[in-house]
Amino acid sequence: MRCSLVPWGLLITGLVLGWGCQHDADTSVPETATRLDAPLPAESGQPHLHAGEDGTVWLSWVQPMGEDRQALRYATLSDTNWTEPRTVARGSDWFVNWADVPSLRPLPDGRLGAHYLRSNGPDPLAYGVRIVQADGAGAWRSAITPHGDGTETEHGFVSMLPWPKNCLLAVWLDGRKTAEQKGREREMTLRGAVLDSNGAVEQRALLDARTCECCPTTAVRTGDEALVAYRDRSENEIRNIRLVRFDGQSWSEPSLLHDDGWQIEGCPVNGPALAARGDRVAAAWFTAPKGTPRVKVALSDDGGRHFSEPVVVAENTPTGRVDVALLEDGRAAVSWLGTVDDSAALRVRAVEADGSPGASGSMAKLPSASRGVGMPRLVQNESHLYAAWTHPEDGVQVGRLPAEALR
Repeated sequence: MRCSLVPWGLLITGLVLGWGCQHDADTSVPETATRLDAPLPAESGQPHLHAGEDGTVWLSWVQPMGEDRQALRYATLSDTNWTEPRTVARGSDWFVNWADVPSLRPLPDGRLGAHYLRSNGPDPLAYGVRIVQADGAGAWRSAITPHGDGTETEHGFVSMLPWPKNCLLAVWLDGRKTAEQKGREREMTLRGAVLDSNGAVEQRALLDARTCECCPTTAVRTGDEALVAYRDRSENEIRNIRLVRFDGQSWSEPSLLHDDGWQIEGCPVNGPALAARGDRVAAAWFTAPKGTPRVKVALSDDGGRHFSEPVVVAENTPTGRVDVALLEDGRAAVSWLGTVDDSAALRVRAVEADGSPGASGSMAKLPSASRGVGMPRLVQNESHLYAAWTHPEDGVQVGRLPAEALR
């Protein structure tokens, strides 16, 4: 597995190791979540979770399938029982990385949409996005590439949403400008497109011409619009979280979520997370201005047009890699990689409906918070929170925690 996404990856590793000896602000936590035995081998990785409106939890992952071959597979969960795994696609030329994670999600008309990454050139960071859709009978159509630039550069960190008229909205980080740039001047962009049910690509658009190089993106539906969050990159290397909106016809100008003022010379590989229920939106993110790492969350009641002042969920937390879920009672649950009793752990904290910090818990104790843990995911389904992460030796793991444990 390739473990570095940017030439200055060693810089970020050093920062993470430096923070690793610090502690989360609150170490009083209930018992860890119940581990759910999933039908995955120890070699599995890159998990992605999605909670469907019908109560189904969807888990996808990447699994080695013989020498130099990988497959995107998935299973669904009902109570504590998993279905037999199924395969979306497989190939021998995939780009597989701890941070840039493939995904799968159900679509309202009974179809499925998924994406994975395929190498497209000799450079280790030359890869493209492949999006594939299944019909109502479960047959997967041919994969398509939403970006039409044809450059042998980095394209990834995809977020997908169901869109009206049986379409699929996709946004991704796009490195086509880097084909003509060198060194520190290399600039990633944020782009988007709409795909119809046959895979035809429409409404390609440039959303931001200069973004952080390899921080995951996130997207939610709010009413008739899409809201996308990502880490920006200013000319003087300030890397704040920004938002863009799509109304089906055009994209808004990027707006600032909050001015953290985090100036950092390399990509921290720490993207934001969004969750939405109607007009209620929660945004969570990691930041570390002046070397002080924090996990923050902000809330909105108007579809993400205005957010509250951020609440600090965790301070001096070594790693970040956040996710967020909105609970039925209006609270937000935020997860991050932190520590418990000097050991690495996947932590979770509730934020009350009024924005005040609530109780915290632990989804899992981990052997480390290294890249081998990947990008943990968190979703809410009925009365439980579900998390997925990668154990460096045992592969993808899934845990379940009652939401009431965070009271």
